[in-house]
Amino acid sequence: MEFNLFYQITAVLVLAGLISLAVSYLKQPSIIAFILTGLIVGSVGYAKIHESGTLDALGQIGITLLLFMVGLELDLKRIRQLGKVAVLTGFGQIIFTSTAGFIIARFLGFSQAPSVYIALALTFSSTIIVVKLLGEKRDLQALYARIVVGFLIVQDFAALILLLVLGGSASGGNDVFRGLPGWQYGLAMAVKILILVLVLSWVSKKVFPKFLDRFGKSDELLMIFSLAWALGLAAFMSLPAVGFSLEVGGFVAGLALANSQVHYEISARVKSLRDFFLIIFFIVFGSKLVFVGIGSMLLPALVLALYVSIGNPLIMMFIMGALGYAPRTSFFAAVTTAQVSEFSFVLVALGNRLGHISDEVLGLVTLVGVITIALSSYTILYTRKIYERLEPLLKWFDFKKGHAEKGLGEEIFKNHIVLAGANRLGSRFLQGLTHGKSRIVIVDFDPHIANLHNSADFHVICGDITDPYIQDQINLEKAKLVISTVPDFEDNLALISFIYQRVGNAKHRPKLIFVAQNDFESKTLYERGVDYVLSPHFIGGLHLSKILEEDFSLSGLKSLRKQHLEVLG
Repeated sequence: MEFNLFYQITAVLVLAGLISLAVSYLKQPSIIAFILTGLIVGSVGYAKIHESGTLDALGQIGITLLLFMVGLELDLKRIRQLGKVAVLTGFGQIIFTSTAGFIIARFLGFSQAPSVYIALALTFSSTIIVVKLLGEKRDLQALYARIVVGFLIVQDFAALILLLVLGGSASGGNDVFRGLPGWQYGLAMAVKILILVLVLSWVSKKVFPKFLDRFGKSDELLMIFSLAWALGLAAFMSLPAVGFSLEVGGFVAGLALANSQVHYEISARVKSLRDFFLIIFFIVFGSKLVFVGIGSMLLPALVLALYVSIGNPLIMMFIMGALGYAPRTSFFAAVTTAQVSEFSFVLVALGNRLGHISDEVLGLVTLVGVITIALSSYTILYTRKIYERLEPLLKWFDFKKGHAEKGLGEEIFKNHIVLAGANRLGSRFLQGLTHGKSRIVIVDFDPHIANLHNSADFHVICGDITDPYIQDQINLEKAKLVISTVPDFEDNLALISFIYQRVGNAKHRPKLIFVAQNDFESKTLYERGVDYVLSPHFIGGLHLSKILEEDFSLSGLKSLRKQHLEVLG
């Protein structure tokens, strides 16, 4: 059986790779390729991939890790920073979009329960796709992108509450509270959620810091701990006695680690594994779709896709215009809402599993998702050109002359100093850097070092400086100085490559000071464009040579020794 399964998975992944390659030429997200792969596999019935249930189990791991990552990256500080605009745009769009979506679904002839699921599925926008496309445009630090990330976090939080409520009934008749009357069952669920929140809050504050301090120094230990915690808690919460779903368990596991110093490191380690299992999830998801009566579903799909592509942005434009944002900011943010989220697929899949909606509704939402994701990928990438053509019409949305944007900068970090590696040599640099007026951003993979420098004077991130996500967060290419004390030569080369890819040989690129361990590394770094290479052996030799020249009798060594010991603490 394992032999056949190996070839089945290999054939499916090869097919997914070929379709992904074709889709990439059209500048489309890979999620479309994976769903199309599933449709092809399901239609030809290749090797009966559902026979053993193995691929289904792998897909469940993928969606659990997806929600683990969402919980892990759920930064409530961003919501607090953006405050009113994140909450009002997030919940406002949910309320207006779902209400209009429900009316449209009912008008198209769907009954009440399917209409509710369709309306909710059309409400949420894809955080993964939007953030990826904004990163490709290098706009993640722009004002509109910060607003987008804020309301996407609000939407994700609302979607997960919805999954939490539905997940409470996912265990069906095995739930120990299932026999209770309606109000008593609701009260029991509320008590369970309250206990869960209190326990996890205590664990995240009292227990995890000790574990993560031990695991943070080892990539392997951190990886296995993160996976064990994510999948273990998800499995525990899906037990009949607990009564939640795997999806909810994965999210809660991530949320418990969201405030840890190493959550960037965990995210970087788990991301690739999550992506692999997500490929399986969407392939299995697509293979299960049955487009029964495709002719009858095509018109509703086109109507709903048109509503998502045009209606969602218009709603967001009205909300942001009413809040006082300029038409350009409102339009750039609104365009990102014109697609269906991966949460929508999770939601309708769960509703189908619970028997709330039919296979036809599942297929309809998926078809709408594929259409809107394909269209929005182009509209997000070419937002500027579209805005230039529509600018005269969009001035109508300037209700308050853009007063909300007064005093708001377009970038969080600009003309700042980035220090990669703040241990020993890096900490000595900080003593000199603090005398300047530039903002200092510290990136270090060691949680102990990150905690040591975590103060109001610095912005500290615990993670890998070569992680593109972290590089975008600190707006690396806009820094005026980048200092790397990272000992890994390959990491330093990767860092230089990223900077030159973003800014080329422009005069405004950051000044670069890197540390090298030997003459070969020093020469290579200079050849790659580093402004100054700090070689400990070379600097140490110069320092000692200067001491000998100025104090050949070596009478001052005692004083130098004392100064060194004081610095060492």
